Amino acid sequence: MSWYTQCGKDGDVILSSRVRLARDLEGYAFPHGMTNDKKMEARDRIVDAITAMPSVRSEKFVTLNMDLLPEPDRFALVEKHLISEDLSKGGPGLGVCISKDESVSIMINEEDHIRIQVMDCGFSLDRAYRKAEEIAVFLENHLPVAFSDQYGFLTACPTNTGTGMRASVMVHLPALTMLGRMQPMIDGLSQAGFTVRGYLGEHSMSTGNLYQLSNRITLGITEKNVLLSFKRMVEEVLDLERKLRKELFDSNPDKIRDMVYRSYGELLYARMMTDTEAMKRISDLRLGIALGFFSEQNEETLSRLAAFIGPAGVQKDKGEVLSVRLQEIHRAEMIRRILSDPSSR
Repeated sequence: MSWYTQCGKDGDVILSSRVRLARDLEGYAFPHGMTNDKKMEARDRIVDAITAMPSVRSEKFVTLNMDLLPEPDRFALVEKHLISEDLSKGGPGLGVCISKDESVSIMINEEDHIRIQVMDCGFSLDRAYRKAEEIAVFLENHLPVAFSDQYGFLTACPTNTGTGMRASVMVHLPALTMLGRMQPMIDGLSQAGFTVRGYLGEHSMSTGNLYQLSNRITLGITEKNVLLSFKRMVEEVLDLERKLRKELFDSNPDKIRDMVYRSYGELLYARMMTDTEAMKRISDLRLGIALGFFSEQNEETLSRLAAFIGPAGVQKDKGEVLSVRLQEIHRAEMIRRILSDPSSR
């Protein structure tokens, strides 16, 4: 079972946790300054090192070359947060190694030579970090990783230099959004050294009241201190969202119930639906489940829906390139199918 179809600790607010570690190779220019031949040479070295890891042999990783992967498949990986939008553009020497359960993806020659990404359901940053660190240490012992005693790990962008670490959580914040509290919170977190992004990360907008919170400071601080300060911030957001949900419901329970069940009806019976509309309706159902009055579906089913109903996911399910109109028709069909049989795709 893939990690993203499960509901973990504090899953009513925190859908997933991610830890990413960036590493670069000595003796090579950063990817943006490399020739295609050098990119392919570096990729082969990195893949050889990755496939030598005992955990890779036991967990059955798959290696994908971006220049050979069809465009819909690349975009589907973006929608599942397995690769970045930049990597999805493809090109010689770009690749990714992905674990069978899709909890680990190691991007090759994106902005950095190596970007180790470990994801887990719920509020599980420590577990994700331990796995990412294990992979990083192995690669550091088997590849010439660029490191400075003064600055730490050297990366293509100075904002990643030091630990090379980004910790993030995907959070569902309908109450903060509906009550107009998001922008003040975003401003406050930015001043404190944290970043708030949309559902698909950098440069994306929030969809379905989903936001990605992450650390911004990587230099002059240890990885464990990054995690400690980040977790404290996330706990504050978690407590505030839960408090506001209760206030929102208590102030007008009939309105919230009506909103949730209207959204459920649309998902069950609509014959055309955009991805943005679907995510909004799923958000309403998540809120109803969290408030304890909506039991017709569960969080795991909603997570499965969210993972597969993006434009690329819909076309991949159909097995062909679809116009926008046909995407909306097939998306509605997929939603009805999954809601009636959560084990289906």
